[in-house]
Amino acid sequence: MTHIDLQHWIKFEERKLAVSAIQDLAKLPLINNTEELVFELANKWLNGEEEFSQHSSGSTGKPKEIKIKRAQMEASAKATLQTLALNAGDTALLSISPKYIGGKMMVVRALLGSLNLIIGEVSGNPLKDISNEEKIDFFSFVPYQIDQIINHFPEGINLLNQSKAIILGGAPVSDALAHQIKEHINAPVYSTYGMTETVSHIALKHINANAEAHFKVLQNVMISTDERDCLVIEAEAITGIPQLVTNDIVKLYNKEEFEWLGRYDFVINSGGIKIHPEQVEKTLSEVFKQINSNNAFFVFGQPDSKFGSRLCLAIEGKVEEESIRPKFKENLAPYHQPKEIYFIPEFSYTGSGKINRNETLMNAGIDFTKQKPA
Repeated sequence: MTHIDLQHWIKFEERKLAVSAIQDLAKLPLINNTEELVFELANKWLNGEEEFSQHSSGSTGKPKEIKIKRAQMEASAKATLQTLALNAGDTALLSISPKYIGGKMMVVRALLGSLNLIIGEVSGNPLKDISNEEKIDFFSFVPYQIDQIINHFPEGINLLNQSKAIILGGAPVSDALAHQIKEHINAPVYSTYGMTETVSHIALKHINANAEAHFKVLQNVMISTDERDCLVIEAEAITGIPQLVTNDIVKLYNKEEFEWLGRYDFVINSGGIKIHPEQVEKTLSEVFKQINSNNAFFVFGQPDSKFGSRLCLAIEGKVEEESIRPKFKENLAPYHQPKEIYFIPEFSYTGSGKINRNETLMNAGIDFTKQKPA
């Protein structure tokens, strides 16, 4: 079993316990579900559990249970600790639920790397109850959280700027958010690429001071593409299998770098033109910023008798259509302009906070196609 320094601590609210005393928590009332999940995971890890169950996010289909070996989690954690130069005694903040792989791996990195761990609030603004006196070296957020901190909790920016590294996962980072990060945050911020099957991320992209255009894989990760131009990952120590074939369409630049274009499942083939919704949404995020709209949205394909499929837009809530149509013409190529806009009172979301596109459209009674590219 891997040696663990038991002198580092985990902080639950105002209770700071050495990892060696973590079992004492069984005698104390745990405040919330996050604390319960951390306690359960830490106990299993310290007792040498060799296999852990994890469910996929469910954003592209029904969540499925995946069995992850301890050795896979160790390989993933070591790669991140080494790449980000995190050392024993550094402090990390847990602000995403350990129910999901991103949160679970924050706990494992702390246990394996002898990091101190503060259990924060899993909310839109995870820093609001964190003292400015804290010295936190490592943060992991979803993009929405760092957006909320920059725009609504500027006093938290100083805390971020004292850190060694900030990683963002769970959703793509828009150009608008990347621009804000460059303006306000000096500490290294990385967008991550990964999934449950890769035991969190296997590639990082620096998005502020030394901004990188492409994702770069971690050590001992090899990549290629299949006939669909989808990413193939060779990192058996982490994935547990010789090759993991994804449904993510990418552009390879060399053996270490790639650009993520979008999901194969989401591609819209309109009159022979293949449209990646994620690329259109990246531009649309700029349009929504211009009109000061925080509405959630996504684009999708709808059956069309002439073109096979046409691009449509779903918006959560209401936006003045006349305020966005002119912006579409200014910012989007003709074949990227939504042919129809649907306003839906409330989207469906997965447990990890991602939009469930298909369920949202089905609940709204909207016809759509899951057309695969030709």
